[in-house]
Amino acid sequence: MAQPVLTLSAIDHGDVERLLARFGLRLQCVGDGAPIPGSYWGEPEAGIIGTTIYARADTPVHSLLHEACHVICAPADKRASIHTDASDCQFEEDATCYLQIILGDALEGVGRARVMQDMDTWGYTFRLGSTCAWFERDAEDARAWLHARSLLAHPAASAASLVADDNGH
Repeated sequence: MAQPVLTLSAIDHGDVERLLARFGLRLQCVGDGAPIPGSYWGEPEAGIIGTTIYARADTPVHSLLHEACHVICAPADKRASIHTDASDCQFEEDATCYLQIILGDALEGVGRARVMQDMDTWGYTFRLGSTCAWFERDAEDARAWLHARSLLAHPAASAASLVADDNGH
């Protein structure tokens, strides 16, 4: 039996809030069992409206990071108008997946290995068969996309090379 995915209830909300704030985003928690505004896939998946990421205690951390990364990847002038579906193209979707993995390292008790494991458990699919194989051997386009938009300091990026200034850019 697969290990359950890591949920928001298992990590420090303050860490999440600080991470999101680096990019000009805000976490809005909703009560147990309440609908999650802006959730594309429905509960317990995270939702987005503008620069607010909505989640409940049972929201998977990988989902929260994924939705946040959609907003981070969006041009600044479009962020306020995002509601539920932020994907622009397959390149942006891949960049979002790559960035969510890197951001896992910025959260105590999460890390990229856990994000990739949870992505596999949840059913993300990549042509090399696993999230880790894609991330390590097939994500050049995602890295280049992020680098071209100044979201990574260099294309062979690590968590330490994430770019974000005080304005979330």
